[in-house]
Amino acid sequence: MPDEHGKHITEALSGRFVAPLSDDERVEHERARVLVRAVLSAYNGLIASETDEARRRELETERAVHTERFRRFAALSAEERSEILRTYPELLDRLRTE
Repeated sequence: MPDEHGKHITEALSGRFVAPLSDDERVEHERARVLVRAVLSAYNGLIASETDEARRRELETERAVHTERFRRFAALSAEERSEILRTYPELLDRLRTE
């Protein structure tokens, strides 16, 4: 058995070390998370008030994409978070208009 003494605990447990986020990264991370939650909330509201079954299924399908993104949020890359910050404000405005 290799000497486990002196290893970072994450490495010793066969994980990978992830450096803590900087202040700017934390702010970006939180803004992106809030946007994803707001989009999901908007979809939930639209689905609850939709009377057309075909449109409701379409909204549920779109919501599923964003739900999956929220579920794996911690594992999103910086590029994916950047895409959220770039595209979700417009999506949220469109959903709120509907």
